[in-house]
Amino acid sequence: MADTATITSASFDTAAVRIQWSDGHHSTLHSMWLRDNCACADCGPHATGSRLQRLLDIPDDVAPATVVAEPDTLAVTWGDDGHQSVYTAHWLRTNAYSPTALRDSHKPVKTVWDGTLTQWPTVEWDKVLTDDTERRKLHVAVAEFGFVLLRGLGTDHDGIEKLADEIGYLRETHYGKFFDLITRAEPQILADLAGPILPHTDEAYRRVPTGINIFHCIKPSPCGGGVSQLVDAYNVARILRERDPEAYELLTRVPVQHQRRIEDQVITSDLPAILLDHEGEVVEVRLNERTMTAIRVDEDLMEETYAALRTAFRIAYEPAQRIEYTMAAGDALLFDNLRVLHARTGYNGDRHVRQCQVMRDEFFAKGVALSEKTGLFGSVQA
Repeated sequence: MADTATITSASFDTAAVRIQWSDGHHSTLHSMWLRDNCACADCGPHATGSRLQRLLDIPDDVAPATVVAEPDTLAVTWGDDGHQSVYTAHWLRTNAYSPTALRDSHKPVKTVWDGTLTQWPTVEWDKVLTDDTERRKLHVAVAEFGFVLLRGLGTDHDGIEKLADEIGYLRETHYGKFFDLITRAEPQILADLAGPILPHTDEAYRRVPTGINIFHCIKPSPCGGGVSQLVDAYNVARILRERDPEAYELLTRVPVQHQRRIEDQVITSDLPAILLDHEGEVVEVRLNERTMTAIRVDEDLMEETYAALRTAFRIAYEPAQRIEYTMAAGDALLFDNLRVLHARTGYNGDRHVRQCQVMRDEFFAKGVALSEKTGLFGSVQA
């Protein structure tokens, strides 16, 4: 988005105001939309969720009586009651919804990757604490690639808590706020064992699974095992769609049950493995065959559902999809649990990784605010 674009001219009729921008773009902004988005003292500020204006109080035939365009502002006087609305050029350009090229420029950058990715997005903990550009890089890297590697957190056990407090809000589950991944004599979960773990989504049995996962390496395995592995689930979905469009389509609509029994709880979800947004783009992927329970779909879809799932897992487990990194003491790996599948190689020895999660929405919201504060937009690599 051309953040410095100004208004060159504006024309209007009863239906809409049409703006020509200094960088050649144009926007058609409908009268109802403009009147609804007035944020004057009488109508109330939208950014704080304090709207005072009621949508149904706006006349069906609302239309501008006059429009005055300046490079940095647009003033509209409304014909029904003489109310005046003033919009900044920056706000209009940020929220413009046409044409397609302009609308798409508002979307966050998503870089899909596979095993050929060699440059991991990386940030330094001391800079995250002092530099808004580095802090933004942390948040935006997770939005763009699904993960980021943070170095220099140290090995104090409370380091992960300090990191979580800086980037979002802790989410507490039945595991508690923090969970230590160590080899246990009486294992509760697969991660308590030293064997390899295949790529998967954590806690897919929740309707809202954990959001941004943090793994903090306190002590790596002395054998060099326990290597962290990541797979871009967006790329898995892309390949599935190319190889088997019918399987892809099926996994976007049929429920795949996951379940976990914990003490006096039975936690169950039944959402599709691939969730799409209103434009048909992948926004969440839930793949974990270990937590799948008895699938319940129509009888005539059962064989197709299993075939589709097997194809998806086959792609997810391909070595060509996987990147890996051996975390050193003091490293932390952050990733979007609904974008990136994570795995681990087996190991021998005393290995200690602390884990927690922060809320996904708040994490990404901080990234948006940091982009606005720094004036940096687009790819983290730009």
